[in-house]
Amino acid sequence: MSGRVTWLDGARGIAIVLVVLFHAGMFTGPTALASPWWEPLNLVFALLRMPLFFLVAGMLAVGAVRRSWPQLWRTRLAVLVWVFLVWTVLRFAYYQVVPEPIDLNQSSWTDFVLSVVRPSNGLWFLFALALFLIAAKALDGRVNRWVALGVAALAATVMYGGVTFHNVAYDGIAKYFVFFLIGLHFRQSIIHAVHRRRWAATAALLLLFAASIVLRGATGWLMDAVTAIPVGLLAVAFGMCLARNLVGTALSRPLEHLGQRTLQVYVTHILLLSTFTSILMPFADAPALAALRPVMPILMTAVVIPLSLVIAAGVARVPVLRLLYVAPAWFSRERAGIVRR
Repeated sequence: MSGRVTWLDGARGIAIVLVVLFHAGMFTGPTALASPWWEPLNLVFALLRMPLFFLVAGMLAVGAVRRSWPQLWRTRLAVLVWVFLVWTVLRFAYYQVVPEPIDLNQSSWTDFVLSVVRPSNGLWFLFALALFLIAAKALDGRVNRWVALGVAALAATVMYGGVTFHNVAYDGIAKYFVFFLIGLHFRQSIIHAVHRRRWAATAALLLLFAASIVLRGATGWLMDAVTAIPVGLLAVAFGMCLARNLVGTALSRPLEHLGQRTLQVYVTHILLLSTFTSILMPFADAPALAALRPVMPILMTAVVIPLSLVIAAGVARVPVLRLLYVAPAWFSRERAGIVRR
């Protein structure tokens, strides 16, 4: 199947909604703005959020990996590197002025200096995606895909078993590269499989995912490790089937629109969540806010996502400010020193 597969944008839209919802709970839970059960609820979707994001990213990277190194830089890598660097500086500057509502250590000078090689905040996703593209390009035609998948799966299993680098970026890279590779190498098979699954299959996948989460919670670290990838793939299958079956409904257009703008939402929403949390914290015990605790992360998500899109759209009209989301021509043009193929 060739051409643009619109429901892949819908799947990315679902993923970014879950990411923002997770971060909304992360900010509002510890500050008593949300009910305490939001933390375990958000953990349920841990094997859906980023695995779905990275598997779809792999599916959309097939053409990019086949380009020359200079073309890969110009069309995909430059914007990831540029936006990562710009927003790393912007976040650090923001938290030098505005106190962090929760302890994320984003105002640390040490972490800021090391961020180009060891990201320690939510921007790690851009760092990881750039490395995944580079690794996939370097492996293409040189290493058997099954060998690459096996090594990536082993690394993910070890990490899900409890091993950690004590760094969100390195842990994420080890856990999610296997999902990126699966999307990259099995794009067509995945698309054909998803296109055959209707609402009954989508509901069944959701029930299987829920049952798997319950069973994993009742087992030890070994079962958690060896079942992480299969359960993650089950969750991803549900997310993609959901996106596919939403095509033609009232939700499809907004999700696809959002899925095409995940970068803008991803880098912007944290500062918005942080700002709103700081504003609301002093009034956390007010009756009106206390009544909203069960739904506060949802409300935050519903406000922050559209606002991120509005900010990005407004910034796009200002030549200098649009560089917050787009790499300048001098940065994205082909690098003479990159090896050509």
